[in-house]
Amino acid sequence: MKIFKKLLYSLPLAGLAMSSVSCTDIEKIDVDHIGGYNTMFNEESEAYYASLREFKDEIWNYGRPVSFGWFSDWAPQGTARKGYLSAVPDSMDIISMWSGAPSRYEITPEQKRDKEFVQKVKGIKLLEVSLLSHLGKGRTPESVYTPIYEQAAAEGWTQSQIDEAKKLARWDFWGFNSHDLNNFEELKEAHSRFAKALCDSLFTSEWDGFDIDWEPGSGFNDSDRTLAGNSRQNDLIVHLVKEMGKYIGPMSDPEGKGHKLLCIDGIMGVFQSQCPEYVDYFIEQSYGYTRQITSNTPEKFILCENFEQYAVSGGAILGHARYMPKTGYKGGFGAYRFTKDYDNTPDYKWMRKGIQENLRVFYEWKAAQEGAENPEQ
Repeated sequence: MKIFKKLLYSLPLAGLAMSSVSCTDIEKIDVDHIGGYNTMFNEESEAYYASLREFKDEIWNYGRPVSFGWFSDWAPQGTARKGYLSAVPDSMDIISMWSGAPSRYEITPEQKRDKEFVQKVKGIKLLEVSLLSHLGKGRTPESVYTPIYEQAAAEGWTQSQIDEAKKLARWDFWGFNSHDLNNFEELKEAHSRFAKALCDSLFTSEWDGFDIDWEPGSGFNDSDRTLAGNSRQNDLIVHLVKEMGKYIGPMSDPEGKGHKLLCIDGIMGVFQSQCPEYVDYFIEQSYGYTRQITSNTPEKFILCENFEQYAVSGGAILGHARYMPKTGYKGGFGAYRFTKDYDNTPDYKWMRKGIQENLRVFYEWKAAQEGAENPEQ
């Protein structure tokens, strides 16, 4: 049995723990974020992190529920550890970069070191997240707009004229040359190119997947009707997800050996009904209460609390962590802007407790299942 399972009931709040080979003779070694294994480079720390990465690999094919969070205010500089990814609890599995996922050309040396440590040493998956609302969002080169700025300066254009010209130039760049929002086939072709660009950059800049925040009608203030707001927006976003699924997500990895993740949060009904097989996790914004999971694939659903509002009290996060569906097990638990939990005592107080509860209820359920299948053992 792996070391993290053995210490399920005795994980210290100060950090993770390691054990000896015996399940009854447990030697706990506390890991402090500020120091601890983060500052050690020897056989002991190497063995610890190797075991940690092995534990992280259990998430493939939904081997266990995950711990997840949206990370904000990424600033890995100076002695204050709050802005460091490397300061999050070691048992975090997946982090969605609410502060942004810079390209390899934009990332600072400090961010690069911090990112590589959590990915390559701790085995945490880091996702780019975006409120996808229009064709080309986040992937249109700035050079596309250079001639517009030059012409606008020379001719004294208004801001509305500049915005309209930029929109049409962006449409042209992605191949939506007709500018006819009823030309669905041309829009689909343009979004196929956009999907490939979204995924290609994940490989180029070494991010571990993409989190689509889909909130039409409530979260978008930059829709140009090429995706959200179009009369066929559900058809277009499902098409985009399926095109992304050629490169990332479970459909890109039929043998389940490991791939870049494709996750969706926000308004998710259309994906659950039309393309669930393309999505690794549906991330529920279950803020202030524990939403019941009624899907026949509950292992795909992560329940999340809002720490922008409930970081001090923890809100419903422990309820999310302890929740077990009527059949099977949930995909995991997490929190929006979980970085705010760093200010509690101990730091990441609620995330640590949630990690323990998330794993405890799962392994108890798993043991009960195995006992039912093998009553003589």
